[in-house]
Amino acid sequence: PIMTLWLGSMSTVVISSSEVARVMFKKLTDYVEQRKPIAVVCTHITAANAVAGARMLTKQRFPIVCVPTDYEIEGLWPHKDADMFCVATEAMAETLRPRKVPETRMQITGIPVRGGLGEEFDIAAIREEMGLPRDKIVVLVMAGAHLPQPYVRFRATMDETMAYLKGLSGMHFVFLPGRDEEYALRLERQRQAMAIDNMTVMGYVDNMPALMAASDLAICKSGGLTVTECLCSRLPMVLLGRSYGQEKANTLMLTSLGVGMHVTTARELLGALRHLHANPSSLQAMLTNGEILRRPNAAADIADVALSLIGTVEEPKKHFIELYWGGKPAHTR
Repeated sequence: PIMTLWLGSMSTVVISSSEVARVMFKKLTDYVEQRKPIAVVCTHITAANAVAGARMLTKQRFPIVCVPTDYEIEGLWPHKDADMFCVATEAMAETLRPRKVPETRMQITGIPVRGGLGEEFDIAAIREEMGLPRDKIVVLVMAGAHLPQPYVRFRATMDETMAYLKGLSGMHFVFLPGRDEEYALRLERQRQAMAIDNMTVMGYVDNMPALMAASDLAICKSGGLTVTECLCSRLPMVLLGRSYGQEKANTLMLTSLGVGMHVTTARELLGALRHLHANPSSLQAMLTNGEILRRPNAAADIADVALSLIGTVEEPKKHFIELYWGGKPAHTR
């Protein structure tokens, strides 16, 4: 099978060298030697560098496919050792070219997301099933995650805005706290205390593709996978909070194309919501602009690319370290 490596939110980056891989990633190297994968798809820098070293040590010939999951690409991916980069946009390809990645090793596929996103749904039936109004703009407030820490400021901003939501009578707000039951209970208490009748608090949602398809707007952070899910679901976005690093690149990409709006404070958020409430045509404009980035079949396309490379890779030459000098990237930050 294709081996897909995902190393979470690790920020450690290593140089693609066989000796580093031998010391730091011995278990991974042993695993690769035992499994003998036919291809490896890497969605993180650390995974890509570690596998490049493992391939040298084990003298195997499987292809390495790198899949950055944001809308810009860092400079420490193993450019010389990767057999293919599957990127989200042409702008990312422009960043790779000065880094000595040839055209034959780049494909614009989009970012892979969960299945079901982008499918056609019976919107009226979904809203009926989930208890959502048919005649209002349904706004998803995506405030949940496995780890709540990244959402502390996001949730604080929503708390400041909550008292004003009832004034946006043409909108219905659906708060998604994820698996955080304590936060869900606090939201429900706030809703009742403020008598906000155009607000729903949902627990963990099993059928997110259907809910996203039945919604009209998302308030979310600018993480690569989150915004891609919204794009595939044809869901315009208000990106809430200061963004740094790769998330900043995502924000700049989306706002420059008119796909979403970016706000950092409760006052800005309320202003954006009031504008969209009074001008629903702005939602349609963002929806139209988002088509340039929308690639719901990215996962299948990346799998096809990986499979097409099987048998085409030469045995890698072992080296302690490899340095090369490229040009200035098209986009710097």
